[in-house]
Amino acid sequence: MAQRPDGDDRFRLSPRGRRVAGWLAALVLVLGIAAVVRFLGGNGDGTPVGAGPSGSASAGTDDAAPITFGTMIDPATGQVAEASRTETFSAADTFAYSVAPDAALADPVYVEVRRTGGGQIGVAQEAVDGDALPDPRAIAFTVPADNLLEVFGPGQYLMLIYAEPGGSGTPLAEGTFELVSAGASGPPAASASASTSP
Repeated sequence: MAQRPDGDDRFRLSPRGRRVAGWLAALVLVLGIAAVVRFLGGNGDGTPVGAGPSGSASAGTDDAAPITFGTMIDPATGQVAEASRTETFSAADTFAYSVAPDAALADPVYVEVRRTGGGQIGVAQEAVDGDALPDPRAIAFTVPADNLLEVFGPGQYLMLIYAEPGGSGTPLAEGTFELVSAGASGPPAASASASTSP
């Protein structure tokens, strides 16, 4: 068998061939990363890059009713009072939320809260403990915002309400809110008839 005079059987590329091979390897690497991002999602968990606390940063269902947030429940309707509506709460506020009633009102409900910004992203409260409705006309609860700030801390959050424990199935309702440590908040806090964890 014929061998090279120096005894080296390796395949050798010219300098130009090595440059072209390097560019091809880089292109294959970039295309591979793009394919992984496309299939896994922008953040590696299926959520798009830059998903914030707006309505677009949802649990991914169009069937969920919107949650209305505010600082008081209107005793006449059993829902968040129109004049008190806000999605930003500070320690002095009452945190109130409600879901307009529909034909299949769940009782109890299971509430999950996910932090979506302003701190470590993840589940802040799992949907494991059922909350009985204080008013059978609507899903509606109040709690001092100070309690939420103490447990969750400031940040942006997504709330999901389920009919079953553990957050399984499609949420009945979802909405976003923000907790701030000081400064900006919604309308002045007002007393409400019921108090519970969110």
